[in-house]
Amino acid sequence: MPQTRDPARPHPVRAADRDDTAPRRVASRTRRVLELLRIGRRHGVLPWSRLDFSTDPARAGLRLRQAAGMRRALEEAGGGFVKAGQMLSTRTDILPEEWALELSHLQRDVTPAPWGEVEAMLVRELGGPLDSVFREFDREPMAAASIAQVHRAVLRSGREVAVKIQRPGIAPRIKRDISIVLRTVRAVERTSPRARELRIAEAAEQYMADLGRQLDFRLEASNLQALRTMHERGPRTGELRLPELLGELSGDRVVVMELLEGRTLSEVVAARRAGAVDGGGEGDGAADDVDLDDLLRRVLRAFVRQVVIDGVYHSDLHPGNILVLPDGRPALVDFGSVGRLDLQLREAAQDLLIAYLQSDSQRLADGVLELSPLREGSDEAAFRRELASFVSYRLGPGSHVDVVTVDELVAIFLRYGMAVPADIVAAVRGAAILEGTLRTVLPAFDLIAEARGIAREQIGDQLRPSAIRELLTSEVLGALPSVRRLPRRIDRIGAALEQGRLSVNVRLLADARDRRFIARLVRRTALGIGAGSAAAMSIVLLTVPPPAEGGVLSTTAAGVISGVSALGLAVAAAVRGR
Repeated sequence: MPQTRDPARPHPVRAADRDDTAPRRVASRTRRVLELLRIGRRHGVLPWSRLDFSTDPARAGLRLRQAAGMRRALEEAGGGFVKAGQMLSTRTDILPEEWALELSHLQRDVTPAPWGEVEAMLVRELGGPLDSVFREFDREPMAAASIAQVHRAVLRSGREVAVKIQRPGIAPRIKRDISIVLRTVRAVERTSPRARELRIAEAAEQYMADLGRQLDFRLEASNLQALRTMHERGPRTGELRLPELLGELSGDRVVVMELLEGRTLSEVVAARRAGAVDGGGEGDGAADDVDLDDLLRRVLRAFVRQVVIDGVYHSDLHPGNILVLPDGRPALVDFGSVGRLDLQLREAAQDLLIAYLQSDSQRLADGVLELSPLREGSDEAAFRRELASFVSYRLGPGSHVDVVTVDELVAIFLRYGMAVPADIVAAVRGAAILEGTLRTVLPAFDLIAEARGIAREQIGDQLRPSAIRELLTSEVLGALPSVRRLPRRIDRIGAALEQGRLSVNVRLLADARDRRFIARLVRRTALGIGAGSAAAMSIVLLTVPPPAEGGVLSTTAAGVISGVSALGLAVAAAVRGR
């Protein structure tokens, strides 16, 4: 058997992944930019202004040719550019059908890496020749993607497995492309007020950071194990499959897992659209008679639970990452992009979900403000009204969620200076990818209605006796340290009282809303005192007899002026104190 690497020991730095000197990095980026420009011109996608993104039927042929050129250009550019094309292929709400359909081929038609390079990497990763681990190993991959490709193999024990292998030499190219993309986006943001308003650099940094994490297959193995563990605790484990991990054979650039026979959702949809489904060959029965509506409802149910209950969710559910098994069930693959939410964020998400289901806009706004406070000086009442209006009109019955919906919500947050936690943004991005898949496969799928029904199911699941028992056990375990320390603390408080050393520290005005309330109260009090004093002075001046000798200003005139001043201060107290 091959030697297995100790996961606690850092792996040696490979020559291909070492940081080079700054001049060489600059030269490498310059060559890459020039290469990308040549690729773009060769495939007819430059200049950008010539590309047609309209829906004019008369220009459909032009769009087909341009989309094919873009697909070839992205595939030749490789790495992160293929991933970007995969994500865009699900956005039929912003791309014409010709563009989305052509880019969808990136999910299954990527040219595989040469077998000689793949075999050499496998030998290094496994620590020995292939026949020491595998009885059979197919040289032709089952699937080839931008970062990795998957091969079917049979272990010495006879078990069939899927071996996911990182494309040789892809890591330094991805890192270089990430640097180029981020520099370009930051330059655009510096010159475009609209780009700054939308924080495109922040979004790009998050996406590129996620792409960089996908290069670490140890992390992918950990993601798969976490998803399987949480899935097996749920009430509907049979609705969806996740492959079993073979951790002892997985490493930095190789993941070995259970082989799941099936066809990707993108293959099934393409075959149906072409009218060429014959039910034969690999994936028999997985395309022609499967109920896609039920299949995607299962995927959506699993995703909602992963986000709201489990806190570990698959964040890249495009059609190429969803398998249709021969029995019609869905299975998830490719676990390089998996998000996580801590307990506090999950609880906040649950509160928001319950408030939304109950149409409680007040509670919904409270939950949002807990996650992201308003900018100092913002009008909280106005924010609450605007959020309630958005939920009623954009997330109400019969509404259609698309990129415009997300843009409107982001615009509301930006107007009030709210910074949404990055983990929540990542979850929303994962939901947007799944929403794009649903819209691409089933345009009539009512996402909001389905999500509301599924959310009610998930909340009902949490009321099962076993779930309540688990929750109580968790809460008791969390309280045990405090309970153990309680007698010692009571003893210290008693000793401090006995010796006259007990003191209490209170942190006043720690909350911005408290400070605003106190400021309004002080302002109203001061204006009220001023108004009362001026009114009293006015009454005195108007009632006392005038002096024998006239002055510059008569007492009557002074009384009228004081009365007007009192009225003005009273109005100010009523208006400015709100």
